[in-house]
Amino acid sequence: MVVKDIAKIDHVKLSVFIAILIISFVKPVNGQRWKLRRYEVGGGIGVTQVFGDIGGTIDEKNWFGLKDIKIDETRLAFPLYARYKLDPVYALKVNTILAWGNGTDANSRNDRGRSYKTMLFEFSAQAEYYFIPEERRYRSAAMFNKRGMLNNYMSFNAYAFLGIGGVYSISHVTFTQDITPVDEIKNNNIGIVFPFGLGLKYIIDDRWLVNAELGYRYSVSDYIEGYRQTEDSKHNDVYYFLTFSVGYRLKTSRRGLPLFLDREHKQGKAGDRKIKKRTPKVPKSKKEALE
Repeated sequence: MVVKDIAKIDHVKLSVFIAILIISFVKPVNGQRWKLRRYEVGGGIGVTQVFGDIGGTIDEKNWFGLKDIKIDETRLAFPLYARYKLDPVYALKVNTILAWGNGTDANSRNDRGRSYKTMLFEFSAQAEYYFIPEERRYRSAAMFNKRGMLNNYMSFNAYAFLGIGGVYSISHVTFTQDITPVDEIKNNNIGIVFPFGLGLKYIIDDRWLVNAELGYRYSVSDYIEGYRQTEDSKHNDVYYFLTFSVGYRLKTSRRGLPLFLDREHKQGKAGDRKIKKRTPKVPKSKKEALE
């Protein structure tokens, strides 16, 4: 009995040792898996809501516009982006969005007979922090999926972002009441914006993912919708985006470049093909050698 107990203890120790060895080997190798696809491009569709001097306004009482969101005044938005992963927790993103806005004083707190339509083109650079990162932290034995393959990615991950950018707006303002001296109109406008918000990703596989993002834009301009009332305007214009995108990750070379842009990688492949072509054919028999 004593011999059997000792054998069981040794078997347990051996199993624990093997498990620790596997984990210690997997962490350094697969902990760098994110470097294989550091670049990501994508695009999608979404909606936008603009809060200016016409219609709903921005102040502390209405939660900076959130209480004045109207579904019938939301308009489409089309985002395109390119993302570069610095490490498993931080990333940089370049973002462009083409969007439309619409609003009216009718049935609002500011019933003055004004309405507007605007088109926005935004370009911004953003920094992202992943508080739920993509890379798994190996704190349990659940490292493998149902097929026995290493399950290195979380299915969902979430991040916060902050950035700076510019917005160009083309607006058209309509009046159903008389224009007053305090009404200022500026149909074309360029301004600086500060985007921030939250995002959620669903990882499909190493290449494909789905991304949802809710972003707030604070503008230093008061003419996003093309109108400003000098007497009552106390806050600059803001707008929100809710977007859904599909992303694709690009293979990354050892030099940290997208694989299709790395000349050394292309030259290496071309050299391999030349070597293969120059390699003489080995005869299969003496008869072929004589010929």
